[in-house]
Amino acid sequence: MAKRSITDTEIGLIKALLARGEKNKNIQFYFNRQDRAVNSGRITQIRDKTYGPEVPQASEDELNRFLATFKSAEIGAVMIGSPPTREPTLEERARSLFENRGRSGWFLKTHESETTECKESFCLKPEHRFADPLRSIAGLANNGGGFVFFGVKELPDGSLSVVGMQDDAFAKADPAEINRCLAGALVPVPTFSVFVLNFDGNIVGVVHVEKHELPPVIAIKMINTEVREGAIYYRYVGETRMIKPGELQQIIAYREQKAVAEFSNRISRVAMGAAATLDLDTGMVDGRVGRFMIGEDLLPKIQFIREGQFAETIGTPTLRLIGDIQIDGSRTKVIRSNLTSDACLRAFLKNEPVEEPIQYVLHLAHSTRDWVPIWYYLQVGGISVEHAIDILKSEPASQPVRRDKAIARLLRKNSAYKNPSGKSKELLKQFLADRILEPNDEVEDKIFTLAVQGLPKETKNIDRFREILLSCLNRSKGDSSTQKTLRSYISRAACRLDEIRYGI
Repeated sequence: MAKRSITDTEIGLIKALLARGEKNKNIQFYFNRQDRAVNSGRITQIRDKTYGPEVPQASEDELNRFLATFKSAEIGAVMIGSPPTREPTLEERARSLFENRGRSGWFLKTHESETTECKESFCLKPEHRFADPLRSIAGLANNGGGFVFFGVKELPDGSLSVVGMQDDAFAKADPAEINRCLAGALVPVPTFSVFVLNFDGNIVGVVHVEKHELPPVIAIKMINTEVREGAIYYRYVGETRMIKPGELQQIIAYREQKAVAEFSNRISRVAMGAAATLDLDTGMVDGRVGRFMIGEDLLPKIQFIREGQFAETIGTPTLRLIGDIQIDGSRTKVIRSNLTSDACLRAFLKNEPVEEPIQYVLHLAHSTRDWVPIWYYLQVGGISVEHAIDILKSEPASQPVRRDKAIARLLRKNSAYKNPSGKSKELLKQFLADRILEPNDEVEDKIFTLAVQGLPKETKNIDRFREILLSCLNRSKGDSSTQKTLRSYISRAACRLDEIRYGI
């Protein structure tokens, strides 16, 4: 038998902690060391009795004694002058769950857990082909979040082998299409990110699901036999199934605690004068620095919208405060902050001055696009790079992968520059000779945008390129895959102009 890295005493203590209902991540805290990590999968194996099954569980007295004498300094060495630790990216976290087993290839290190589920293939349409992953996403959102891997096959011995995607359906899938699929079947809609991992040429599609901040996520329609209307799904170890009473009770208790905490916070803010109150009977909004009145004809139509989310339902009035309102005799401008990536792109291409440039920076934590201009908004708002990075890091991101990519751009670790080839390379030579010809159709638009991505930092005619890219954007209004791809090329080309003029 191979020598175990965890001692029998530690295994016994882990079993005792599991018996108390402790989560894997809490148990890891006690046993991780600088020279030896104890990952969540190993703890799951101990729970499943596939690792150290012969070791007896520690007694209550032994466990209590261990916890009473435990010191965090025993876990690892204190390094004086060592660089600050950073949180691993989602890609790094996902990749760490796999291991290379030589000639056998890549495998998931452990069995499926409460945070991981594997699928061999991916198909978004028709919707019944996506029913099983959709149920998994709902289950993860209702528990602690986690990963759904596509391109991983379960072998007869139970191991999970990376076989890769058999087509490019996942790579070509628009996150907006996935979101529409979720929005049509689940309420509230889970927050997710998508990316791919490459394991020696085998591509694995990854959907990372965030734990929903206000569960439960409930199915609102029937899809085959996999998804039932009104069902609440929950991710357990190795399976997604309808929620059990115990877990449902935990969700109810969590919502109650969150409601009480939010109410207490709001009352405190009102008491300190940091927030205003709205009287629904009179329409008076009253705060420490002033007040204003909402008209009687408008008051019954007010829809309360969750912060950061703006949804329009057929038949429901959608109201926005845009323009000037009167506050104690002075005029104050109310600025809409529900930005879109398209609005950020167009404002840059039009060279428009914008109100609240900081909102355009924060949008990068919620954008579904990899490439959105940013340096322009830093200059317009007089925002330093350090401040922009700080606010992006502190923003509760709905798209953390793209938020991290935006930070990498601000740190100049990533660039929109891309060396063109073929016709785009020839067109770039004309640009450098100051011959800028405007494209006339989608084919020429693509060549033009790829050439712009290769512009050197010494380029001067930025405004002319802006005008042409705006024309290209106006021609790409359809929903075909070709037009969506073209818009992504335009966005990256715009970011290259943004770097040249404002960021380099």
